[in-house]
Amino acid sequence: MAITGISSVTRGLRTGPEHCRFTHELRAPISGSTYGAARMIPHSKPTLGKEESKAVARVLESGRIAQGAEVEAFEAECAESVGRKFGVAVSSGTTALQLALHALGWEESTTVAYPSYACAALTTAVINAGATPALCDIGADYNLDLMEIPESAAGVIVPHLFGAPAELPNSMPCIEDIAQSIGGPTGKSGIVTIASFYATKLMTTGEGGMVLTDDEALADFVRDRRDYDNRDTYARRFAFKMTDMQAAIGRVQLRRLPDFIDLRKGIAAHYSDAFAGLPLDLPDAKDHVFFRYVVGTDRREALGTYLQAAGVDAKRPVHRPAHQYFNAEEHGERVVMRGDYSGSERAHERALSLPIYPTLSESDRDTIIEAVRRFFDGEGKHV
Repeated sequence: MAITGISSVTRGLRTGPEHCRFTHELRAPISGSTYGAARMIPHSKPTLGKEESKAVARVLESGRIAQGAEVEAFEAECAESVGRKFGVAVSSGTTALQLALHALGWEESTTVAYPSYACAALTTAVINAGATPALCDIGADYNLDLMEIPESAAGVIVPHLFGAPAELPNSMPCIEDIAQSIGGPTGKSGIVTIASFYATKLMTTGEGGMVLTDDEALADFVRDRRDYDNRDTYARRFAFKMTDMQAAIGRVQLRRLPDFIDLRKGIAAHYSDAFAGLPLDLPDAKDHVFFRYVVGTDRREALGTYLQAAGVDAKRPVHRPAHQYFNAEEHGERVVMRGDYSGSERAHERALSLPIYPTLSESDRDTIIEAVRRFFDGEGKHV
């Protein structure tokens, strides 16, 4: 039986591909800015160039712009890159996760565990699949605390938040979410892996996602369910396809991904060197691909306000932990909640994401570093 009575909550939840989006609009600096910033350094920015333009032009000239040969090639190349046998391209990371849940039978009367402090896509996909969310707390590294997984869970979704590898369970079926960590040492474990290629991600197709697995039957199931047209039998199917135009971009981006990650790591190293000694929690660089560079501070709100005034678009990396949308009294039969979510609450109050992407210039990088240091050197005491 599908979950019902949850619409009052999901109305407040950012759903669909928008779940992890950060605005690309350049907003005017706050009046009274110390720096008198004339422009805003964006928090996120896709890295696109002539190769991607040529790839799209090639598809347009072919006359075949919907799902076709480019999608098939992208699926094979992405699977090989991640270390999986099969890839199935879909319309978003959210739909990739939903189809993976359907393929595993994690639907009605099934409890699926995942971290409360994560993109809203996880809650959206679990509810859309008909399963019961089991919201778990996180550890100091922002990733899922495996000790928080309830025994009632049939399986678990493990994202590698911000690009830092998470610990995976040994004794429970797992969907590995590499939406924020593709290109790193992740994605080869678990029954199935899902990826997202939204515009802010490590590599992009604008919108798009991928289901990756070594199980041929599971891959065939996802291929069948992503498209409802021209079928001889009825099953619950969807319009979750990727276009050849998107796949053509994705193939170029996949080739460029190692360079993208190297550039992100270089920026992160500059940040960490510059911020050493400041009262900030800094990320551990080991195996990190730096989808986000996230610092922790008790003065998160003041620092964020100061950076906005300085022309730096810094943001909370997770809009809101999922447990804040629910309460045990109203939703206790439809959502499994346990503990006080102290780790998630602490992250929500302290975490701030600084701009980091391959095209961030040295000048903008240094502007960000200078602004953060000035804040802690005393200019931020009145913010």
